[in-house]
Amino acid sequence: MPKKELKFEQALSRLSDIVEAIEDGETTLDNAIKLYKEGLSIAQNCGDILGKYESEVLTLQKNADEAFTLAPFQPAMEAKSCMTM
Repeated sequence: MPKKELKFEQALSRLSDIVEAIEDGETTLDNAIKLYKEGLSIAQNCGDILGKYESEVLTLQKNADEAFTLAPFQPAMEAKSCMTM
């Protein structure tokens, strides 16, 4: 049976729970590894969701002539590298 896809907010909440469970040190090594793998999968899913919506986000930019235009969102390089860690 395929796993149910979590909504973004649910995925972030689950990821937070996983981090807390691993950091508290009360879980076994086997369980910590399972949680870590689950967390990686959830983080990848969150990145995919954000990537999908990133193309839909527009930013308001000021031109040299002081007029405003809408342009596609272009994330900073630091934000991109954070997603790949």
